[in-house]
Amino acid sequence: MKSIQAFPITIVASTVCILTGTMSKQPLLRGLAEIAALGAISRKIMVKQHQLDANNQKLLTLLTKENTCLQAKLSDTQHELNKLDKKVKIQNTCQRLYLSKIDKLQHQQKVLVGNISQLQVKLEKTNIPRSEQNLKDNQKKFQKSPVKSLPDAQTSVTRVYIDGNNFSFAVDRLQIEVDYNALRIELSQSATASTFKYYTGIYSPMTEGQERFLSYLSGLRYEVIGLPILPRPESNTIKTVGDDVKIAVDMLGEVKQHDRVILVSGDGDFVPAIAELKRRGAEVTVIAKKGMLSQQLSEIADDVIFLDDLQYQIAKYTKLSVA
Repeated sequence: MKSIQAFPITIVASTVCILTGTMSKQPLLRGLAEIAALGAISRKIMVKQHQLDANNQKLLTLLTKENTCLQAKLSDTQHELNKLDKKVKIQNTCQRLYLSKIDKLQHQQKVLVGNISQLQVKLEKTNIPRSEQNLKDNQKKFQKSPVKSLPDAQTSVTRVYIDGNNFSFAVDRLQIEVDYNALRIELSQSATASTFKYYTGIYSPMTEGQERFLSYLSGLRYEVIGLPILPRPESNTIKTVGDDVKIAVDMLGEVKQHDRVILVSGDGDFVPAIAELKRRGAEVTVIAKKGMLSQQLSEIADDVIFLDDLQYQIAKYTKLSVA
């Protein structure tokens, strides 16, 4: 501040000295006055430059703080948008699940209405009024003639065979957790009788988690077929031994003519077994994930259902949660 106030005085004094030196022909006085004037001007410029630098630094600091605040607000906003996006996706998924449940209930309602209509027709046929005389005559006929037993009608059975390893890998890729009760309901909707077999590798000793899972399946009336697990030294992984062979042997030994077979696997190793089942007169449906279905298996099966289209009918709600 003092240098700023002294600047005009120094300039005026230097100017007077320059004029005096010029008029009195004293070059030394004039030179000293010019040096003093240049020094004052230089100091003035340096002071101004220092003030500008200080102002620029303050402005830069303020801009940096504002930028940091804006970045923090942007990050918070992005986080909120991500949460809202997840909530929207979950709401859409829940809506699809509810619609699927409604469709399933409507289908079951139609089936029940059809069954009730058939029972009413049968009931009306059996309740034909008869006279007492006809009733007595019939009673006499029944007393005279021996009772003959009716032949058993052939019952079609829906037999479901689940390749546990293939199925687990498929649902992992779909990123869903399966409700096995919903899966059982979904696959046995139109069946008069059904059996469910689940084939999987069993650890020795069995882990606590696997024991709970197999107990859960047994409680839902799945027949669990456990097979040994052996390590693969070359790839540091494990392999279930004989699961495909066991499934094929069971199918060929159990399936009868007019049965419906549902194979939950896309493995092409089952092609020969499926061909033999069809030759015997069984109907075969294959259920697999898109991209995991053998071309030959899809061509030989009577029907193909993709797990991708069933995922909302068989998924658990607990998998849908916001982080």
